[in-house]
Amino acid sequence: MNISFRQINNDDFEFLWHLHNSALKEYVAQTWGWDENWQRKSFEKQFNPAEGEIITVNEIDAGFLRVIKKETEILLASIRLLPEFQNRGIGTTIIKNLLNTSQKSVRLQVLKVNPARVLYKRLGFEIADETETHFKMIKISAEES
Repeated sequence: MNISFRQINNDDFEFLWHLHNSALKEYVAQTWGWDENWQRKSFEKQFNPAEGEIITVNEIDAGFLRVIKKETEILLASIRLLPEFQNRGIGTTIIKNLLNTSQKSVRLQVLKVNPARVLYKRLGFEIADETETHFKMIKISAEES
């Protein structure tokens, strides 16, 4: 299995909208309810091809990754995979690579109802804080511990 990344372009909007729906709709609906029109307008406003990359698996578009490198830490802002690419070790491989190549702590947040939180715990992330809807998690780098 060949996992790689490519830049996002304007033609990727519909793919990313489909990905947003297939990867998050269930969890957003459980948390706040799902309003299709509001979600679409919000997604259109936030769409920025300069932010993030398309995850490809064997040259097939499979997901989205957005990592923000800050001075003192790295923010795993988003990792999403289409359902047919989930539970195949792809997300684990990507996150492990990020952790192994980073010399800084990695932070993320996840909806409490999203089962991806189990993966994050398995990879060593700990809950640092929480809101009514999200867990804010951190994996302290070996250099900082």
